[in-house]
Amino acid sequence: MTLIDPQEYREAFAQYLRKGTPIRFETKNTKPATHYIWRTRRDGKVRLSHAEREGHVFSWGAPPEGGHPGEDYGCRCTAEPYLPEAVEFMEITLQGVSGGGRAWSSQDFVRHYYRGNGRGVTVRETGHLPAIVDAYIAQVEKRLKDQIATEARNKRTGRFTYPFGRPYNTTSVVFSIGDTGIGGEFSGSVEEQHGVLNVEGSFEFYLRDEFADPADIGVEIIDPGETIFENIHRPLDNYLRGRTGLQPRGPQRLGLQTGEPYSITDDWSGTLRGQIYLDPARSAYG
Repeated sequence: MTLIDPQEYREAFAQYLRKGTPIRFETKNTKPATHYIWRTRRDGKVRLSHAEREGHVFSWGAPPEGGHPGEDYGCRCTAEPYLPEAVEFMEITLQGVSGGGRAWSSQDFVRHYYRGNGRGVTVRETGHLPAIVDAYIAQVEKRLKDQIATEARNKRTGRFTYPFGRPYNTTSVVFSIGDTGIGGEFSGSVEEQHGVLNVEGSFEFYLRDEFADPADIGVEIIDPGETIFENIHRPLDNYLRGRTGLQPRGPQRLGLQTGEPYSITDDWSGTLRGQIYLDPARSAYG
């Protein structure tokens, strides 16, 4: 079988004719591309069926009748690597990100902790979903495209899925949400044609977080002055009243209020379409 880079093989063949230098096995057998252009000697000795293949593109994975160039008995044809030029791109489009009202302040998050009875909220309900998604995509877009490109090359043709996700710091966008788990799954398909992959599919994104304790103590001091009175002066006053036979002034109020942790979640979707080289050495992705 003759599998060549034309220029390299011509130079090697010239050295063989002039000096008897053996042609390296790698020069004859390297497959630098997934497809090749059938080339004949273009003389009167070329069989008709092979002459008809001159200039046509074939895949190494699907040989024509009789085999690849040089495989059929007496065949002097050669395979010229087919390296098509392609405009690479990968585009991500998001859906379901808009919506929501006034953006919550840190006080709003704390207020819901104490007054919301543990009711979970969506990020869009807090008015922060677009900003968080923008910050997230700015961090992961290039990496996500590279990872999907790698998975597409591994699959080459057919359907595939790719799950992803890890904690991300969003304190610069919404301090009260902070480190949060963002991830999802890509589900799509890839088709290979002449060394170029066409990729398309959809994303399902999620965000999962919990507002657990604004002060890391599990309680809220309603009023510092009242708290001091209720915890120091009232117990002392009741003690003295008891020593003199008087009734205490009523039940002790600690001036403290517990809060209820609540979930902060949301989901959105997206699509991806792209065209990349199968060979990662030629590609800007992966």
